[in-house]
Amino acid sequence: MRPTWAEINLETISKNTSIFCDLLDDSVALCAVVKADGYGHGAVEVAREVLASGATWLAVAFVEEAAVLRREGIEDPILILSEPRPNEMEEVVKLGGVRPAIYTRAGVEAFSSVAEEGAPVHLKVDTGMHRVGVRPNEIIDLADYVVELGIQLEGVFTHFALASTPKDPFNMSQIKLFDRVLEELSEAGHTPEIVHQANTAATLEWPETHHSMVRVGIGLYGTEPSKFFSERFKELGLKPAVWLRSEVSYLQTVESGEGVGYGHRWRANKNTRIATIPIGYADGIFRGWWDGGEVLIGGAHWPIRGVVTMDSLIAEVDDSIKVGDEVVLLGSQEDSFLAVSDVAEVLGTIGYEILTSLGARIPRRY
Repeated sequence: MRPTWAEINLETISKNTSIFCDLLDDSVALCAVVKADGYGHGAVEVAREVLASGATWLAVAFVEEAAVLRREGIEDPILILSEPRPNEMEEVVKLGGVRPAIYTRAGVEAFSSVAEEGAPVHLKVDTGMHRVGVRPNEIIDLADYVVELGIQLEGVFTHFALASTPKDPFNMSQIKLFDRVLEELSEAGHTPEIVHQANTAATLEWPETHHSMVRVGIGLYGTEPSKFFSERFKELGLKPAVWLRSEVSYLQTVESGEGVGYGHRWRANKNTRIATIPIGYADGIFRGWWDGGEVLIGGAHWPIRGVVTMDSLIAEVDDSIKVGDEVVLLGSQEDSFLAVSDVAEVLGTIGYEILTSLGARIPRRY
């Protein structure tokens, strides 16, 4: 077996969940977002842990993700964050306790045609993300249609576009617009039991957006939505739950002027000791990770040299490194640490992409 795996600390996820629960009033529920296989951590394992630690709802992106949880015996309420296609609505009903997001008349018709009277749905309103959702000026008509067709308007929600940049004034615009939508719904006789707006960033930054439920995803896994939140994470004690490791599989010395890897994107400027590590872009280690990226070996930071290949990468080391030495790509080793957010910054992306890109062929150990 290849000596490469991701170690998932479920106790850390439990502690992170408890920290978020402590930020909420007793009347506010925590919905744990476990889409994309629990942000690469394992949806089923994470779901069980967060539900035992204070979360009372789960959220996924697609029907098939909800089905996986149900097959594994998880019976708690599940919200599907995007509207299922009409031909998927029957499966949603059969899963039991799964609430679809709804934002079209076709969606209302499809769900009501296969669901029992009073089956709950959550209307999603587009307050500025402009991805999916009913427009604010159309939500009353859609809410009326939900009631007319005999299903229950249990929830209404929206999603922030810029919450990871809290100082952007557009956030306040979305908050105010959603508040106005709720007021107009109430005036039209619609008072959904569950109102949710806050993601991880908003849960930390704007208590007024907590309403009756918050949806926390990336924060449960101990990764900040952006560098803006790094200090807050430290203050609260939120910690990353994944530790990605491998081992040195081969060592050699290249001479000055020799190129390394495909395209010889890096050339040695002196005789250089290099180590091959059996993990590559097929495992979710981005090809461009080499440009400024590092690994930990023996508690020290070593630069990646040459582009990451499909199954391996190469790091510059010294004579102290031996075949079989542990290599850490995410997490801690002795007194050194490689954070998901640090890697994301090197790659010009976000922590979400790093975590959800970790490939299926990397075994998860819990």
